[in-house]
Amino acid sequence: MRAMFGGATRNLTGRIRTRNSVTQNSTEIVIRPLCGEDAVALAALESRCAGAARWGEAAYHDAGKNGITGFAAESERSLVGFVLTRTVSDEMEILNVAVDPEARRRGIGKRLVARAIQEGRRMDVKRVYLEVRESNAAARAFYSSAGFAVKGRRKNYYSQPAEDALVLVLQLH
Repeated sequence: MRAMFGGATRNLTGRIRTRNSVTQNSTEIVIRPLCGEDAVALAALESRCAGAARWGEAAYHDAGKNGITGFAAESERSLVGFVLTRTVSDEMEILNVAVDPEARRRGIGKRLVARAIQEGRRMDVKRVYLEVRESNAAARAFYSSAGFAVKGRRKNYYSQPAEDALVLVLQLH
């Protein structure tokens, strides 16, 4: 069996993992607040993530201003994911979420969104909003599993290609 699967092993749930995925999954992920010094790394990461909104380095320098905050996921001192939010009064909006394609399927996005929601609760936020492409089934399933529900639609919200956005909301209080 070892030769057949190239040195693969089975985990406790019976899924087959290669040696590389075992090594990759054992790397510690640290979630920390974003800061202006992260701007270059955030812009570089967003460029590697096809579905992430394009903000650009200059916009990321505003992290920590005008209610815009967020969290970074680091692995071995490299930024592998982030969530960017804006809080106004008792509402929070998730503006952007990105996880490096090489680091996906490790729960990083889930941890980042959970940390943003935890911060919203600490700030007494009542609702968390976000937009998602209607065609992005994976993102819709991800947010649904976090408790978000479809609340509305924004016609032609996205470009390249033009597409409607679904407005999702999570009630906290």
